[in-house]
Amino acid sequence: MAVTGVFFYLIAIFGTGKLLLNYAPISKPLFAWMTAIGLVTSLNYAWAVASYHYKRRRSFKEELPPVYPAPVPFLGSAVSLAWDVGGFLAQATLASPMSIIIMTLRFLFGMNEAGLAAYRADDSGPLAKPSPGSNPALAPENRIDYLLHQSFNRAFTGPGLAPTTQRFREAFSFRIQGLTGHNECVGIGNQWTHLHDFFEVFGKVAIGSLTQAVYGNLLLELHPDIVDNLWDYDDALPWLARGVPRILMPGPYRTRDALRSKLKNWYVRARQDCSVSDMDPDRDWDRVWGSRLVRYLHQTLHDEHGTHDDDAMSSHDLALLWASNFNAVSAATLAAFHVFRDPSLLARLREELAMHFDPPSSFEHANPKLLLKLPLLSAVYAETLRLYVHVFFMSSAPHQDITVGKWRLPRGANAVVSTGITHTDNTYWNDQEGRAPLSEFWADRFIVRPGDARSGPTKYGKAHAAGAKLEEAFDKPYFSTEGLDGVWIPYGGESILLIQSPHTEDDGR
Repeated sequence: MAVTGVFFYLIAIFGTGKLLLNYAPISKPLFAWMTAIGLVTSLNYAWAVASYHYKRRRSFKEELPPVYPAPVPFLGSAVSLAWDVGGFLAQATLASPMSIIIMTLRFLFGMNEAGLAAYRADDSGPLAKPSPGSNPALAPENRIDYLLHQSFNRAFTGPGLAPTTQRFREAFSFRIQGLTGHNECVGIGNQWTHLHDFFEVFGKVAIGSLTQAVYGNLLLELHPDIVDNLWDYDDALPWLARGVPRILMPGPYRTRDALRSKLKNWYVRARQDCSVSDMDPDRDWDRVWGSRLVRYLHQTLHDEHGTHDDDAMSSHDLALLWASNFNAVSAATLAAFHVFRDPSLLARLREELAMHFDPPSSFEHANPKLLLKLPLLSAVYAETLRLYVHVFFMSSAPHQDITVGKWRLPRGANAVVSTGITHTDNTYWNDQEGRAPLSEFWADRFIVRPGDARSGPTKYGKAHAAGAKLEEAFDKPYFSTEGLDGVWIPYGGESILLIQSPHTEDDGR
């Protein structure tokens, strides 16, 4: 309403100024100054736009990228970023430089300066070998970027993910049984239970199950409302990201503080039961401390290195708790929404699942690798990420200038890649000549049908050309991401293939 009021007020001043001028007359000198400032600003903006497009079209290599034009020079893009920085930071895939991680931990998760000091001191990067030019005096145990990168990789990829996946399935099935009142999973025989709140299943049941799988039982026993609190915090994130002072908007800070207080209370109770230092490091899960990842981070950051006190650990755990839940659950919710609103797609998916499982009793013990081999299910997943993962991948070379295309990126500067642009590029993606717009969900976009050059994710049969040898082995439609390197960026920075080879829709028949 305030913006609308200002808009009409300005229109009234410059369009039909008589009425307002009668109440608030503007002196001639002031009006002359306003006119001069408006004229100078307009001319400056016109020059900036012309200069920007001229530099973009030049063929010179390794020069600095042009500055994007802004109407008000000294503000730059601050206004537009302040308006939408919440969506920008809440979904951003954060990589080096460390300054981006520090900014996120500070503004979004409230980490104190004592905890941030460990991140500020580390310029060695996330790889096993320290970055060239980094601080040679930095001790190996102080390479927190590498430490976190390795621990997350072990926990959320490969064999390390299997125990967490199994715990999630067990917890999810148990919660579904609680919603339905059945002793078995929902949908046994003809006994269907109608759930009126779609969000209840995905927004609460799934997040509660995943939280239990990663953080154990005690946290949820002490604070059963923590899942609701996480959703309140997710709503508050855009305001925290804008850096609005607490005195002007205390609500988002109170929400974050309440969550961190509950995490610190969990630390106190957990240590009364057992210390992480006294536990078997090879033990995969504990009802008090949760997964091996959580125990490792507390033992390393808090107990051994002492870089994180309880206050800093609560910020770190809040970041892990939010990130491990909301990306995966949001994608699953959106995928399920599209499946259930399309009866034909739902029927096709159920038929595909029925070929491999005895639904639903076998789901709890299903092999995730088998699920990844189902072409239609994989295609639904991939299309969900294409349509909804619009993030900014940020990176830089902290120790030397690098070349990015024809531009030179100075040392320490940030490069930003928007996946929203690449995911909706109709010069590359297959939109079936407009029948399957890239702004809409199409479950078959990643399905290649041998002999049909119009199928597959890319235009002009690029997927067919890239997978020609593989196609010879299949005479059935199959899932493929061939030809999408640098175009499909679902995980923010790397095009990680869902599966290593195509699989037909009739595998296992």
